[in-house]
Amino acid sequence: MRSGHAGLGPVRRWWAVLPLLLGAALAVSAWITASGPAFHAGLVLGAAGLVGLSASRFERPVAITLCNTLAVILVGIVLIDRFWSWDDGAESDTPPTYSFDEAGGNPKAFLYWHRNNLKEQKRTRRNTMKDPRRVNPYVLRPGKGKFHDSTWWVNSLGFRGPEISVEKGNHYRIVALGESTTFGATHRADERPWPEILEDRIARDFACERPVQVINAGIPGWTLANNLARLSSDVFPLQPDLILSYHGYNGFPYILSQIPSARVGMAPEVPPRPSPLLARAESVLRVWLFRRRYHAARAIDARRLDVDVHMSRYAEFYRELVSVTQRRGIHLALATFSMAVTPESPEELILFYEPVFPDLRARILANRLHTRLVRHIAEQSDAIFIDTSDGLDGAYQHHIDPAHFTQVGRERLAAHFLSALRDLLVTEAGCVPRSIAPQDS
Repeated sequence: MRSGHAGLGPVRRWWAVLPLLLGAALAVSAWITASGPAFHAGLVLGAAGLVGLSASRFERPVAITLCNTLAVILVGIVLIDRFWSWDDGAESDTPPTYSFDEAGGNPKAFLYWHRNNLKEQKRTRRNTMKDPRRVNPYVLRPGKGKFHDSTWWVNSLGFRGPEISVEKGNHYRIVALGESTTFGATHRADERPWPEILEDRIARDFACERPVQVINAGIPGWTLANNLARLSSDVFPLQPDLILSYHGYNGFPYILSQIPSARVGMAPEVPPRPSPLLARAESVLRVWLFRRRYHAARAIDARRLDVDVHMSRYAEFYRELVSVTQRRGIHLALATFSMAVTPESPEELILFYEPVFPDLRARILANRLHTRLVRHIAEQSDAIFIDTSDGLDGAYQHHIDPAHFTQVGRERLAAHFLSALRDLLVTEAGCVPRSIAPQDS
């Protein structure tokens, strides 16, 4: 027998369906915009709608149970997001760097540190903005930036460092192109990126007729392709006498695409999500799927060095860089990239980094191929070849992760550049080593 209130059924059903639809629309919109509060509100509305729907529309126990279960799951997501700690046990006083030695070789300890480090990286997104020229996805926003205890400035021209004029005057101007490894993943207050160190060392060690100025044109997340796209608008107007290229890690997929067993692209990264729980679940799923595609990772070794890397997309970018600089009479220096690990590194060191960088073995191979490519491009052109490997490639003690240096590493990298550029500075900028320069009277 049906209840005497059966006539209210349609009305009650609409009151149940309405919050369900509104909640779904709000949750979808918030998912796209990565708005946590709106997403959680949508889930709560949806849960209320499901409970109301089960009470007013369905008579089958299975349907009622399904609606109520879904409602509990939605509310559970909200509660977990709001009250669960997502620090994974990482302590607030996690050191700015966490090397293999500092972590005691414990991959889990490095994973905890890395997740804390990512929180700092997310805060730096406010220091970027959409490229007004629509040439690249984003550019640096002029102003003050902060990363851990390090404070840095982006000038009005979009470069890390103090304000400079477009006109170089009597300066011998060097522009350093690169990725975050050039921009500088500085953590401590007294740390500096290698272009700044290079400029200071030139001023310290040489007396130059033309003051040498080194401009840091590195941008985190960019590749050589991004920097090529900005040359005409941002770099060439500065009238550089020399361009330094320190590229590598971000562009390795251009090389890996030539290797069938490693043709899996970059390791997965989850875009901003409004729910930490769902973001973590998505991350786990993406990494799992990535590892399935990456089944041959441990078989990638030096035998793959027979790949013709000169036919890669990366080679095309380097040749373009050589071409555009030569047409303008700008000297070009091409540097190899140094990583914390090499094919000769101990297995435990690779396993230490691999949980955070699941494509590490392929990138180790790509770096060896990249070195060969850079050397070949330099030999086939008038570019200066700079080998940065001595004391850096495989020197995990001087890295904070597989790609980024500690301050000691950045100092050593600047020294490599200075050593390779010494003759050019003497002939082009009139630099004389201070040890033999005439003393001021």
